[in-house]
Amino acid sequence: MSFISMLEIAVDPAASTLDAIFEHDLPHTAAFPGNESTEVLQDSQDPSRLTVMTRWSTQSDLDAYKAWRQRPEGETRLREIVTGPAVSRHFGVRNTF
Repeated sequence: MSFISMLEIAVDPAASTLDAIFEHDLPHTAAFPGNESTEVLQDSQDPSRLTVMTRWSTQSDLDAYKAWRQRPEGETRLREIVTGPAVSRHFGVRNTF
């Protein structure tokens, strides 16, 4: 069973460092063991709302990734662009068609 993690954030869409921060942070996420995919989604009605969606092979892979992000070597630069509180959601895939 795959697991999906969604990090919903509000950002300044005019921030000149937005893409550079994602280009810095997300290759590490995509290369982390067990990561199957990493995408950044932008709300079509509100460009300041982004969702970082990742798919993981197992819950253990997701847990290891979350623990790594809490350590200094896993620190991200998202704080530089986030303008409000982040919301983190985690899902197990129930059905795939």
